[in-house]
Amino acid sequence: MTLYQQTREFLKRTGRNPNQKLGQHFLIDPHTLQEIAWSAKLTDADSVLEIGAGLGFLTSVLAATAKRVVAIEIDEFLYAELQLKFSQTPHISLIQGDILKQNLANLLNDSPPEHTKIVANLPYYITTPVLWELLKYRQKIGSCVLTMQTEVAERIISSPGNKRYGALSIGISYYAEAEIVHRIPPDQFFPSPQVDSSVLRLQMRDTPQFTVDNEALFFRIVRAAFQSRRKMLRNALLKNGVFISAEVFNTVCDQLAIDPQRRGETLDIAEFAALANGLHQHISE
Repeated sequence: MTLYQQTREFLKRTGRNPNQKLGQHFLIDPHTLQEIAWSAKLTDADSVLEIGAGLGFLTSVLAATAKRVVAIEIDEFLYAELQLKFSQTPHISLIQGDILKQNLANLLNDSPPEHTKIVANLPYYITTPVLWELLKYRQKIGSCVLTMQTEVAERIISSPGNKRYGALSIGISYYAEAEIVHRIPPDQFFPSPQVDSSVLRLQMRDTPQFTVDNEALFFRIVRAAFQSRRKMLRNALLKNGVFISAEVFNTVCDQLAIDPQRRGETLDIAEFAALANGLHQHISE
């Protein structure tokens, strides 16, 4: 049977429909599944954490090469199907649960970072929270290959001057190198989503892209700047809880040759890092 036929057979047998609340869209194109696995650059020394295993179509492809696959699935019916399918495959471990409620430190503890990889067809409604969660464990992860809505993938790789450029662009760039490696049209899923999808590859950096004295302040500034992206930078910071006197702000901007009347959306990551360091120095004095 084709993957489409297998999906329809499962739904008919269990009397279910794809769960819209969970954002279920099953990837049914074998070539695309193989492209995702190739993009992960798997070896037989790798451990893979798969988020949203679904009916196990990608799980099977990953397990053909990887040393170990840990597959997480929140849907109890899909999880039961995965248990039936992989009960005789010892190097595949199954977990039922919400990825955002898992202790990833424990799941990622066995292999060195260069052999620890994340592969996922992310439900679109939790893509951004999952990305931020994975970044918390970046020192345990070598790379991620993530299928997501194209609009989100393009936000991540955007640069200043692009309307999609934002806090997520900077957060990902700070910790990882990102590239779109594959595009997936809606008809390769069942049911077909209303949007195009892309496969994004993240290669985690050994160290952040720039040296920042206070990461908490850096990210506060970045988020504040984009929460009011049409305001001049200092006004955006003040409105969103980063309280800096005009004198200090103007002094730091002058030292960095940054026009204080610029909007935050025009600053690149290097300028945000320099601004955060300059402000931190004055705040700490």
